[in-house]
Amino acid sequence: MTPAGAGMAAVSANFAAGCVGLFAPLGVAVSAVGLDWLHLWNVQMPILYGASALSLLALAFSAWRHRQPLPLVLGAASVGILLYPLHEGLDVTVFRVLLNTGAAGLLGAAVWNAVLLRRGARPASSMATRRTRDPSRLRLWSLLATGVLIASASPAAAFMHQTSKIRFVEYSPAVFDRARQEGKPVFMLISAVWCYWCKYFEEQTLNAEGVSDYLNRSYLNVFVDYDRRPDLVRKHVRGIPMIVLFGSDGRVRQSFAGALKKEDFLAVLTRAELAKARPAEPAAVAVVPSPPLAVSRETYRLLLDGLTRFLDEQADTANGGFGAGSKAPHGPLLAYLLEEEAVTRDRRRWAVVEKTLDGILRGLYDPVEGGFFHYATGRDWSAPRYEKMLYVNASLAAVFATAHRLTPSARYKDASDATLAYLLRTLYDRKDGGFYGSQTADLDYYRLSPEQRRTARKPPVNRDKIAAANAEVVLAFLAVGEKARRQDLREAASRSLEFMRRQLLTDKGVYHLYDAKAGRGSLRGQLEANAWAALAFLEGHRVSGKAVYREAAEQVLRYAVADLFDPGRGAFVEANNPDEPGSRAEEMPLAPNGVMALALVRAHQVTRRVEYLEIVKRVLSALGGEVKAILVEEPDTTPARKVADAVFYLRAYGQILSTP
Repeated sequence: MTPAGAGMAAVSANFAAGCVGLFAPLGVAVSAVGLDWLHLWNVQMPILYGASALSLLALAFSAWRHRQPLPLVLGAASVGILLYPLHEGLDVTVFRVLLNTGAAGLLGAAVWNAVLLRRGARPASSMATRRTRDPSRLRLWSLLATGVLIASASPAAAFMHQTSKIRFVEYSPAVFDRARQEGKPVFMLISAVWCYWCKYFEEQTLNAEGVSDYLNRSYLNVFVDYDRRPDLVRKHVRGIPMIVLFGSDGRVRQSFAGALKKEDFLAVLTRAELAKARPAEPAAVAVVPSPPLAVSRETYRLLLDGLTRFLDEQADTANGGFGAGSKAPHGPLLAYLLEEEAVTRDRRRWAVVEKTLDGILRGLYDPVEGGFFHYATGRDWSAPRYEKMLYVNASLAAVFATAHRLTPSARYKDASDATLAYLLRTLYDRKDGGFYGSQTADLDYYRLSPEQRRTARKPPVNRDKIAAANAEVVLAFLAVGEKARRQDLREAASRSLEFMRRQLLTDKGVYHLYDAKAGRGSLRGQLEANAWAALAFLEGHRVSGKAVYREAAEQVLRYAVADLFDPGRGAFVEANNPDEPGSRAEEMPLAPNGVMALALVRAHQVTRRVEYLEIVKRVLSALGGEVKAILVEEPDTTPARKVADAVFYLRAYGQILSTP
């Protein structure tokens, strides 16, 4: 190269280094204040892309100028690793590992290149020496740029409480013992990793100046993960984020749901402080159970007539769905309606179902990536909550596949196929089997255009695996896979059943959840988890013929009958955790009892054990009065959620009447 050419190359290299130098301070400043770049991607994405590109430019210059290509190869591979998670729905832990691995690799490439330059430099003159030092200076800028990548690649934890200014502790009975000893009240936050407004509340309100200090000074602060403690959710939650204030005696003083602003939140805490002398909120009055109903065809027909009356009286004929408030898809209810001749053969009722399916497609369906959002806050299916829940997508994938078989609408098939593809692509664990629980809501991301979403980082995935939701997706995949002859769906279902059998099944039923970080199951004794798991194992046995699935189902049912069934009341209780003595919850929830009854009917069909049918009849009788109140006595005022809870009870009822 001529001296003029060498000089031009040095100037170009220094110009690139200067550009990187402009990115570096900004990246360091953004990272230093601990901002969560999930909400500032439009600021930090240019930093990451720019620093990556200019680092590669520097390595490419050295490879061309000094014929040392290996650092460039390592740098290019590292940038690929670095940028991959920006376009995949990964959870925070995996996201951070990939970004830091790529950044470390790029840093290694820069150091390696600098060493090679020093070893290989053979200047012929002092001017040549100065010129060959320019690439070394560029290496220093590359090191700085790569350091920025490492600093910038540290997003906030999935739950802000892990890095919050508030001194949170996980829920345990010991916290309330400590509260009594210290005479301090307890502040309990129930939040979900997938919930946008939970994160907003934690960032904008709880971490605001004055709030964290007040809570640390005046309360013992407890955090509850919505997904991991269904027992506490059933007991306390009316919406999320959920705040429960306890007195030092452990009794609830006040509770409220929603993302309050700082001033409103402090006002609530102040009123609670002033009201210390007042008595605590009265304990919930035990609901007197409805009288049992004899199991008969007449009762079953009465209940089915009540269901069609609900459809007639509560259908939103203008928008689809049920009721005049917010709209949830209620997949199990729609699936049941699609099977009822009283609905499919009645033009007016079928129009209601079609209008509901169209409303779901209009308001909750993601046409870019597939899948459905959680629910809509608007009556017309507008203003959705953007989290994507596994159980919602499992049920709706099956619903739209069934709807397509009943109507020629290609839109239904397209939505079902795209949702199945979304589940396999984003929530399915191809390595170990099983499905992740949810993908986090991100208003900014889902409001982007399709073109912008292709280059934006996808919302992270919560990698905990919830037993009941995994069972639901297994059932959906087996049903659709059998009808559509799709081996990929059956294979994913089989591998997920194997995961459940290996990682969730114990001698005391199944765990509620597989903790991805801990690598083990968590929380036993939950009726919902055991009911769904038993049903999924039985369906897996029916489809595959594998004896291990029948044995797994019987293991779950033996535990449920022995530890969760209440012979005195004739139904299953919602929780009895063998790992927490005294944790037995005495409520008899309708939906999981219906699922368990359906599983017992299916188990009888396989094993011919008469005791299974006897228990089912007792459950149907014990809860018959409650279902009658929902469907027959108050069909015009009953929330759709309660009607959806009765669906599995009705399924079990129909099957036991057809069992010889």
